[in-house]
Amino acid sequence: MSYNYTEQLVTNSIGREYWIYKEDAFYQQRIANAGPYQKQNLLRLRELKPNARTVIDVGMNIGMNTIEYATWAKDVHGFEPTPQTYDMALKNIVLAKAQKDSNMIKPWYPNGSAVFNGKFGASLEVTGNISTYKYGLGDKPGQFEILIKKDNAGHNHIENIDVPLPSGKQRRRTVQPPKQIVEVKTLDSYNFENVDIIKIDTEGYEFPVVMGAENTIVTQRPIVQLEMVDGQPERFGFSCQQIYDWFLSRDFVITLSDGTDVGTKWNHYTKKMERFFIHKSLLQDEYLKEVAVKETKTITSAEEKKLKEQVEPIKMMPV
Repeated sequence: MSYNYTEQLVTNSIGREYWIYKEDAFYQQRIANAGPYQKQNLLRLRELKPNARTVIDVGMNIGMNTIEYATWAKDVHGFEPTPQTYDMALKNIVLAKAQKDSNMIKPWYPNGSAVFNGKFGASLEVTGNISTYKYGLGDKPGQFEILIKKDNAGHNHIENIDVPLPSGKQRRRTVQPPKQIVEVKTLDSYNFENVDIIKIDTEGYEFPVVMGAENTIVTQRPIVQLEMVDGQPERFGFSCQQIYDWFLSRDFVITLSDGTDVGTKWNHYTKKMERFFIHKSLLQDEYLKEVAVKETKTITSAEEKKLKEQVEPIKMMPV
């Protein structure tokens, strides 16, 4: 099934141009008056792997992160199963490749970062190779159904899979959005080499993607960035703690984007949704030892209650 939509060109504060759905108020707000999307996460990955060879972007969406990865990584592979969103990503990649540093307003890196001070260079030009794939990724090949959200392309997500919802759970929806059947493969089936970074943002379907990438993750030990929102994995029969346990059993440590070690127990005490999984062997590197893990986060029950209240609107987002 397909539907008609209108495109709109917007420009962010550093001069990067993107095509988006005209109806997408979320991206209009996030792009028009801001620098790179999720720049704290981009900065974190660039500081951890400044000479990245291969980056895999699962949930490429309209290509915003994919483009920025290619300003410092040699090869970037972007996966986006939604046809309309995939097509916009291709157009955005073409736009970005045509832009040179002289066209940009200014570098967006903060003064205190290793990137900004010239240690690794801070070019905004897209110099890496970008390969794109109009497929979803999961723990097994097949098909799944994607819900299309024109007003927020970042929330296109899987609807029907073989795993039932947990007992008592129901999908909350006031408007029935369009759906499309898309093909799904496993990341391991691609046999990518020299993988230094994997970013996965699949609206709750992150764990099946991880399980389908087990060989890549275990043998190549990339830094893995996951979006994790309490309650989302449960739609597919999993939990955030299961994801933690999977990585911990394979000798990864877990941090936030600022380097805070979050320990071994899942707790959505922070508005930061991303978790960074770093294999312990990487911490033998003197540079990574310095920047990868800064401190262990401990909080009081009162702090946890306050932060939980801040996160609750995200947790209860209609699916």
